[in-house]
Amino acid sequence: MPAKTPRESSLELLRILCMLLIIGDHLTGQGGIADYSTLPSSFAFCLIGCGSRIACSVFVLIGCWFLCEQPFAARRPLSLWLSLWLYTVPVTVLCALAGLDVSFGTLRWAVFPASTRQLWFVSDYLLLLLCTPLLARLLHGLPRRAHRGLLLALAVPLIVYPTLFGEDGPVSDLVWMFLYEYLLAAYLRRYPGNRLSALLRRRGAALALGVGLPLLNTAARAWLEWQGQTGGKAFQYVAYYRTGLGALPNLLAALGLFFLFQSLDLGRRRALNAVAGTSLGVYILHQVPALRDVLWNGIFQAQAHHGSALYALFVVAATFAGCAAIDALRTRLVMRPLQNTRLFRAVCQKGDALAALIERCD
Repeated sequence: MPAKTPRESSLELLRILCMLLIIGDHLTGQGGIADYSTLPSSFAFCLIGCGSRIACSVFVLIGCWFLCEQPFAARRPLSLWLSLWLYTVPVTVLCALAGLDVSFGTLRWAVFPASTRQLWFVSDYLLLLLCTPLLARLLHGLPRRAHRGLLLALAVPLIVYPTLFGEDGPVSDLVWMFLYEYLLAAYLRRYPGNRLSALLRRRGAALALGVGLPLLNTAARAWLEWQGQTGGKAFQYVAYYRTGLGALPNLLAALGLFFLFQSLDLGRRRALNAVAGTSLGVYILHQVPALRDVLWNGIFQAQAHHGSALYALFVVAATFAGCAAIDALRTRLVMRPLQNTRLFRAVCQKGDALAALIERCD
């Protein structure tokens, strides 16, 4: 097997930033630390929790940017499923043995984690990986005009309706947005001369979309939270534009960040890439249902620091650092030995052969 070519570190740095944004949103939404009683505090906590769904779209765009030009590798979905299972089962069992309140339903979920929505991003990304042979066959030989027409047609239920009405459209399952972002990334990569790419390659435009749009949404949300106006139509749109994958401001912000960081020249920094490689493991570990309440209010005592934005930032950084260290050890001590077993390689060979049959268009 040829050695993997190290990725440029600019997008790896973006993956780390996105994971920090996701942790920040989870902390402010789940930990009871957020305080919206004053405008400065409201803005600070809205800012800490402003970017999780943008970050999810960025993760998908980064992955699809490379996936659309690479042959299917069964190693990817199998490794992701193993990563998910090897966190949910041991962590949930350890929490139960420690005397924490772990229900039978939680234990059952831990054994079948991909079949539920509790870790929705991993479940949907896993499904996207499994669909890549079908997507590759769809795009094989597809003319540029047809590709663009497909994107425009799918944008009506997936983007236009949600953006106009501030709610999910007729196609509400988030995996459809992942599939759409795959098709979009493939179009932008295959036809770099398109108008959208030309706009996003202008650093000012990418900065305005990637940073300016989230800041505008944060300012509006902070004001409405401070005023207690969370039941009106304005807050519905602000909240949806922050959390809806299909909301156009979300997608434009994700594209802006992707192109902004892609334009940076950081070279290939092995340490940075290694930290970024723990991102999905960090996501899974800190959101295992049996653990997350213990993490926020057992280990970090977030509610006891209600209203402290500085402490919230510390918790975000410490959560990332701790989970990244655990994931690095898990990869070295557990995942790599498993990936080198005959069974793992045999399953990958069977999966690759099946994908090759699906992708074959003759």
